[in-house]
Amino acid sequence: MADKKTEGAVNTPGKGIWENNFDPRIRSIPSYLPGEKGSSFGLMRGYMVTAFPKGGSSKSNKFYSLNFLYNPSAVSVNHSTDAANQVMPPYTRSDLDEGVPLVAAGGTLTFQLLFDRTYEMSDPTKFSTIEGTYGVMADIHVLYNLVGINTAQDAQATGTDEAPTSGSVVGIMQMSPVWIRFGQARKSFSDQLPNMSRMKYFGYVSSIGITYAHFSQRMMPTRCAVDLSVTLMSSYGWV
Repeated sequence: MADKKTEGAVNTPGKGIWENNFDPRIRSIPSYLPGEKGSSFGLMRGYMVTAFPKGGSSKSNKFYSLNFLYNPSAVSVNHSTDAANQVMPPYTRSDLDEGVPLVAAGGTLTFQLLFDRTYEMSDPTKFSTIEGTYGVMADIHVLYNLVGINTAQDAQATGTDEAPTSGSVVGIMQMSPVWIRFGQARKSFSDQLPNMSRMKYFGYVSSIGITYAHFSQRMMPTRCAVDLSVTLMSSYGWV
């Protein structure tokens, strides 16, 4: 759980929060799914998760997961063909070719997410947590980890010292494959449609736009809107 981490974890590139979680008070939106047995299951929320684990050792390998506080009000999907960049379907490939095509599939996905940490930043019992200290920057931290911006890298210092030194620097955005899921089908129909037809997408985040709003007295953002653009890829070999 993210709120069990110390605030110093945010200062460590590539580490810190693996999954963002929210205050129960803002998640308690009652909802009922027609056709399901039992009591209310609550509102289904989407998420983004890395396609492969991150970490320096086998014990630390984990999947970064960005949970949606609010599902986007609009999702835009575009598909197109590119004669210069086609993914060969499995039935046209040799049985000896076991490679996984890591190229774009001629599609884009765009949507906007909203994050709100009002409860955490106004609750004295949450002040010692990452969310209560940094607000929505805790969610952005997970997003940066997910796309590789928070990757720890060694860089030679450019100072006047005769001997070069190295240290951790914030990296650049990378083409890191992710799964994006918006909805959840009823259990009896969960496998009736392929991934993309049921709003489950595979690709890499190609652009991010962040707008911070409602700052605390320490200029920590309480809310933010995130515009995301995703280049879709073939999920062949990943499912």
